[in-house]
Amino acid sequence: MKLTHTICPSCSVGCGINLITQKQEAVGTYPYKRHPINEGKNCKKGRECYELLNEEKRLLNPHIKKSNLVKSDWEESLNLAVSEMKSCEPGEIGIIGSGNCTNEECEILKKFATSLGVENIGFPAGNFPYFDFETASLNDVENSQFILIIGNILKEYPLIGRKVIQAKENGAEIITIDYLEKTNTGMISDQYIQTKSIRDFLDKQAKEIQAKLTESSVIIVGKLDHKEELEEFQQIAAKSNSKIIPVMKECNSRGAMKTLSPLSEEKLKAMIDKVKLLYVVEDDIVSHMGEAVKKLDFLITQSTTLNRTALVSDVVFPAACWAEKTGSFTNVTGNTQNVQQIVPPPGEAMDDAAIIMKIAEKMEIDWE
Repeated sequence: MKLTHTICPSCSVGCGINLITQKQEAVGTYPYKRHPINEGKNCKKGRECYELLNEEKRLLNPHIKKSNLVKSDWEESLNLAVSEMKSCEPGEIGIIGSGNCTNEECEILKKFATSLGVENIGFPAGNFPYFDFETASLNDVENSQFILIIGNILKEYPLIGRKVIQAKENGAEIITIDYLEKTNTGMISDQYIQTKSIRDFLDKQAKEIQAKLTESSVIIVGKLDHKEELEEFQQIAAKSNSKIIPVMKECNSRGAMKTLSPLSEEKLKAMIDKVKLLYVVEDDIVSHMGEAVKKLDFLITQSTTLNRTALVSDVVFPAACWAEKTGSFTNVTGNTQNVQQIVPPPGEAMDDAAIIMKIAEKMEIDWE
């Protein structure tokens, strides 16, 4: 039995965790108490993250669609995917990456798109726009005197929630904004404001809350209805000299946006509507775009599991999971942390960068 330190892939906080392996198979996790972000504390998703490696629906082989999705081999599936790509003009191809890809995979995917002349490329980012400002640190959250929270941070990002609770125990005032009648975060707040929308709050109540903000305050943005709202929260923070920390969903969303354009659902739909072929890397796009993908002439998916997108794809490539490859993730506060391969990918699965390179080779792309 062996313990290897790695980074939890469950969200964008970037907690450290030890992966327990036995005979090159992940069998559990153990706290990594020296990690500065979570100090050995992990949420349920973090403690169970090893199960991602052993999912029942893990893809072990390439697949292609005939009458149904059937097992194939690398040569046949690559040839089919490349043949369809070559038949399309650059403007007819769309490429979707993911906040679950490593920084290095995002860079290779962008290089691949550029080599093909494809401009329709990005990754699903909810409603978060590109940003590169200095955010609050998790220590800032813990040491703040006032915290304004948008969203259910305690439920969705428990280790940030832990910092909020520590701040409250030290006397901080907490105000939470959300849509539901009751939330976990709202229950521990001094004031919970139920709102119809983020826009409604900004228009009607933000000025009152802004008066409470000082240089020892933090705004935690866990959700947005529209990308423009982040800029408004930035302006509120700037006027009060307070700090702000946008919290995105996937483990490398902050890193992905340095290379790939963050796409709202509206922009995703617009891309799908304008292309004939879509190449999806590590995102289950059908889970949030639904019927929109049906108009595509051809769909290529690169995934660790047989998810909803893989099930409707024409070609499916089996990809390695986070502990089966080497690279780096950039967390919510902009801290980049390295991950290493701990266990081998199952079956014929490969890491995303290797698959992209294989496609590029078949496309006769000159990477130089």
